[in-house]
Amino acid sequence: MKNDNYIKQTIFTICILFFGFSSVTINAKSKKLKARISIQYIKESGQNNLAIAAKYKEGKLFKMGRGFKLKVYSVMDNDSLVFLEDVVLNPQGKFNLNINKAFEKVQKSYTFKVIFAGSEKFKKAKKTITIKIANLTSKLIISKDKKYSIEATLTDVEGNPIPETEVNVQLDRLFSPLPVGNGIYFTNENGTIVAPIKEIMPGINGKLNYEVLLKDNDDYGTIKSVVKTAIGKEIKDLSTFDQRTMWSPPTMAPWADLIVPNLLILGIWGTLVILVINLFRISKHKNS
Repeated sequence: MKNDNYIKQTIFTICILFFGFSSVTINAKSKKLKARISIQYIKESGQNNLAIAAKYKEGKLFKMGRGFKLKVYSVMDNDSLVFLEDVVLNPQGKFNLNINKAFEKVQKSYTFKVIFAGSEKFKKAKKTITIKIANLTSKLIISKDKKYSIEATLTDVEGNPIPETEVNVQLDRLFSPLPVGNGIYFTNENGTIVAPIKEIMPGINGKLNYEVLLKDNDDYGTIKSVVKTAIGKEIKDLSTFDQRTMWSPPTMAPWADLIVPNLLILGIWGTLVILVINLFRISKHKNS
């Protein structure tokens, strides 16, 4: 009797564990992943763009939202939505969308909304960004004693200066930009900064591009202004890429190195052929 009770209790315990594990597994499978969307406003060379990105956490790892299909809207003053474009994120989970057409109507601020409709695997998600319009202008200043500096002015849409705002000044280089002067400046009451150029760097044909950057500002986003100059130390092109030199690849070897060895090889083989022919004639003459 005791054995029967023990067997029944064991079977009951196994059934409870089985159904409990099954329900946990089903819940785990049915639980959708949460997509995280980020939006950044970038203005450069008169072009207005939204840098859209998405990622999600699966297990302990964050993965890029490659292939996510998103809808981008402009939010009007009455909270109505105006459809702008459908976007599909690239393998890096990113997409840069030009939104110049949303700026045809001049306003102090604009609001954009990105919506992800979700799927069997992911929950619905949305992200909204509101930006104020600012203008960043910059120019090269040359003093009487031939010293150079970069002057930049930050204003709002009505032309009013924006003071006490952090701005970066840098020199565009091949691998990474170099800071100019202190690198980081704060606009004064006129919305202006002046960054002295302490050292003139070399550039191809003397061309140097200086960048003034308002980066990741909470109100105005990212704005870049570029000053193209020709004040750099001219770089002399010493490249021999298109020339025939001893250190060039085989296809660009000097003509002398191609012709002379081949002539020597032909001369040696020609001499050997003549010797063989003469030996053949001598042996034939002896036999006769």
